[in-house]
Amino acid sequence: MAKHVQEIEEKAGLIVQAEAQYEAIIEEVRNYCHKARQLREQADELRRSGSTDPRVATQVNKLLEQAEYFDQLADQKDGYPRLEAIRSLEDLRREATTLKEIIQYNESVLARQQKELEEVKEEAAAMIRRAEERLQDTEHSLANQMAKLAELEGNSVE
Repeated sequence: MAKHVQEIEEKAGLIVQAEAQYEAIIEEVRNYCHKARQLREQADELRRSGSTDPRVATQVNKLLEQAEYFDQLADQKDGYPRLEAIRSLEDLRREATTLKEIIQYNESVLARQQKELEEVKEEAAAMIRRAEERLQDTEHSLANQMAKLAELEGNSVE
């Protein structure tokens, strides 16, 4: 049972680690989305300025390209790595739950076996008491018979 408890502790550590990895992926996706949103807002501000300078248009295009790049990074992280982290986390949680169920079962079996052992010990003690009582009865009966025999032999000698 100690082995199962150790396994649960190990799984709990792995779950915490997997949750941290998952949260890191989610945070990374949020950061990419936030950067993309900021770049789009900057591009919108430049557009609203009404400037006809070609450098402003170039800057707007660069900002939008960078925003698109961060969107792609977010999509990449939000796809397979996030799903893999979720799958791993679910697997670990399932394993931990199974181990907990095994421990609960083993604890109930152990409790039942301890109760049965106590009952058997009580039965054995009662059997020993009864055997000792029969032995004492037999010894007492034998002593009485020997006394009668000695009395009979003593009477026949006279």
